[in-house]
Amino acid sequence: MLTVSKEFNVCVWRNVIHFMFKGTLIVTYNSHLLDSCMSTHLLVFSFLTLFLVQEEAPSKVFGVPLSHLRKTGLMRQGLPLALTHLVGFLEKHGLSTCGLFRVGGTVLRQYELRKCFDRGGFPKMNVEDVHSSAYVLKHFLRTLPGGLIPEPFMIELLKVFKMFRLSKRHKAVKKILDTIPEENYNILCLLTFFLSRVAAASHANRMTTTNLSIEFGPIIFHVPQGPTKLEEEEMCISFTEYMLDNLRHLLPNIYPQASAINTAEGDAVSEAEEDFTPKKCVQQVLLAETSSKPAKIGRLGRLRRRFLHFWQKFGSRNGRCKVEPSGAGDVQ
Repeated sequence: MLTVSKEFNVCVWRNVIHFMFKGTLIVTYNSHLLDSCMSTHLLVFSFLTLFLVQEEAPSKVFGVPLSHLRKTGLMRQGLPLALTHLVGFLEKHGLSTCGLFRVGGTVLRQYELRKCFDRGGFPKMNVEDVHSSAYVLKHFLRTLPGGLIPEPFMIELLKVFKMFRLSKRHKAVKKILDTIPEENYNILCLLTFFLSRVAAASHANRMTTTNLSIEFGPIIFHVPQGPTKLEEEEMCISFTEYMLDNLRHLLPNIYPQASAINTAEGDAVSEAEEDFTPKKCVQQVLLAETSSKPAKIGRLGRLRRRFLHFWQKFGSRNGRCKVEPSGAGDVQ
């Protein structure tokens, strides 16, 4: 039977920090701890703490269907609030960060950001959180049930991608993309045009469309397990690169850049403190006017937009507010 002295218990409790990530225990200890105590004792004690940690509550944002986010009020204008917050922060602070979406940041910070979003809030972030927030964005897409582009549409897209030449491919791909579920379509538009702006700054961040497609291809498409999984993932990466290089022909830029994303009451970001923390956890995305296909926002989204338009007109007449939506031009 393993016996642990009282002094060892005190030493461990003062130097060991542990927490759970869905069954994974992460232990941090000081170097002098191993000098004074047996590492096997520390290992046994660490695993015993698994039984002292309460089970995590089910996630409200990550790993849940988009329909669930809509029903729980965690979407605005057809977009998840957590996603628009992350994209806005990264566009403001992360475009020039070298290795964006390749460096994962710190595990503890990733956990804190996810927990804050799951509580329905917006975490306070600064420039040191660029890599961690980029990981959380990828985690949201990776855990999205069915993938951002569901499997039936993935099969059709890859078939068209292999069969048609470039001259006929644009029209065939666009026709398929126009039929994916409206909420997936909205997210795809926001994500791809944001990634195109990341690629436009590749001279600073080293993330070209090729590198971005390697990171996001297997995330946008959830390739099922099978003997051809690796081959299909390679095809998904190639298709993602093609999509990023030809956005103008495939998807409308229906959402403005982060600088044009406003909160419901005009909450501002403090430039001096360099953080991205709206005071109110409700974010409205103003749709830019385009000559191509309008945003698929659904009946509830159209009702919200009419209400927002009425409130803007009412406020401008009374001299209390004036909001002018600004369009977002395509990235060269």
